[in-house]
Amino acid sequence: MQPKKILLFIVGVLVALFTMTLFSSYHTTAKGMVREGIVFGDAMLRYPTPDILGMLFKGEEENNKVDELIKDTKTIVDEKTENLAKKDTIVKDTVQTSETNIEGKIYYPGNHTDYIRRLKEKLCQPTCQIVHYGDSQIEGDRITGYVRNRLQLAYTGGGPGFIPIKVVYSQNSVDIIASPNWTRYAFFDRKQRKTVAHDKYGLFSTFSRFTNYVSNTADTTALPVAKASFTIKPSDKSYARLRNYTRFGLHYGNAMAKVKIRVYQDGNILRIDTLISDGKYHNYKLNFASTPKELKVELEGKVSPDFYGITLDASSGVRMDNVAMRGEAGRIFTRMNYEHFRQMSADRKPDIFIFQYGGNTIPYMKTDQQLQEYVNALIFNIKWVKRANPNAMFMLLGPGDMTTSHNGQLITYPFVPKMNKLMKEEALKNGIAYFSIFEAMGGENSMTAWVKKGMAVSDYVHFTPQGTKLISEVFYQCLLNDLATVQ
Repeated sequence: MQPKKILLFIVGVLVALFTMTLFSSYHTTAKGMVREGIVFGDAMLRYPTPDILGMLFKGEEENNKVDELIKDTKTIVDEKTENLAKKDTIVKDTVQTSETNIEGKIYYPGNHTDYIRRLKEKLCQPTCQIVHYGDSQIEGDRITGYVRNRLQLAYTGGGPGFIPIKVVYSQNSVDIIASPNWTRYAFFDRKQRKTVAHDKYGLFSTFSRFTNYVSNTADTTALPVAKASFTIKPSDKSYARLRNYTRFGLHYGNAMAKVKIRVYQDGNILRIDTLISDGKYHNYKLNFASTPKELKVELEGKVSPDFYGITLDASSGVRMDNVAMRGEAGRIFTRMNYEHFRQMSADRKPDIFIFQYGGNTIPYMKTDQQLQEYVNALIFNIKWVKRANPNAMFMLLGPGDMTTSHNGQLITYPFVPKMNKLMKEEALKNGIAYFSIFEAMGGENSMTAWVKKGMAVSDYVHFTPQGTKLISEVFYQCLLNDLATVQ
């Protein structure tokens, strides 16, 4: 064969191979990996996209915005930095701005100034109750704990807020030891949800029991009397403000049988009582002159009520509840009992709700329609909570950067920037403020640098403790600077 024909044949093959790349596109597998290929029905032929040319001539770009964040975010409050905590106290109407050079900001709906002013008015109230809902990114009081401490330093307040009796996530907000016969039931756990014949999980979406769940119609006369207890102590690993609480609340409901309660303060009997057994939601409250060194609660009865948790707060100032839901995407609220949720909200009186969801759906997101349906569902659930709390303000925190492997390179999941954009649009359209953790981290392909700097773990999804403090401080500084613009 002549050299000219050989050359033409090679060129023709190369052109044909490149033309096939035009029919190839990115697809996310069931395991969350990004793959290139041409889809034929349910099958996919692995084949590169035209982007392969760019990869041949361009090395992997690194997004090092985290270096700027570390350099510019000088104030990171550590749990043991008591001197800084004292100096950092800010008087309500004289908030001082802190200069930061960051990617990302808080986006506000409608009249920005009016929204920020109302937000500041909420924080300056005698008490301001905040509820922070989220997925595993906030487990163990992460993000919530840091922001709570900063806000309590600025606007007074104390205590960790909500704590479940049966703790399943490691946390340092308070030391709580429960007897071994407690079981937790979570509405966002589908397997557990099937074992309970009602949907009354309340504001915190979980409850704990010291006896097995039984229906209200069951005969309890033959059941033995069960005893349970839990002990609470301030944690020496938490922020000083979290160790300052004088208001105790034991939230319960679905009590259909007599249950005795004994409360001990620092080893001395404080109260002997009986819980109300009418099946409705109740909050058993105790007030103290100062924080108890140890608080022990003993319970005794044949059938346990549903205990939604305890709350530990200061008498005034900012209160902030951490409600973490591992594996959840924020779409369970509308499935819970609305009237029960509303009753518990009326007692807790939330002023501000923060929702932080989205990351759990990213690895399984394959189409723009799926993305739109998810964001619509999330906003619908937020509006459901808003209907039960018409005077509260709402904020949505979008997911951070998340990384997957593509042709041997670590890249941002394709739907992370798309979700960030759509979440912001839909949130603002529905009167919800929006903060983009994705933008604050530095945007696309920033997670790799966060991992290299020790600010995120090797799953390229979650923050390390130091990274949690950094992103929390960035969020707080954005809020602080905005609040300083209004009187």
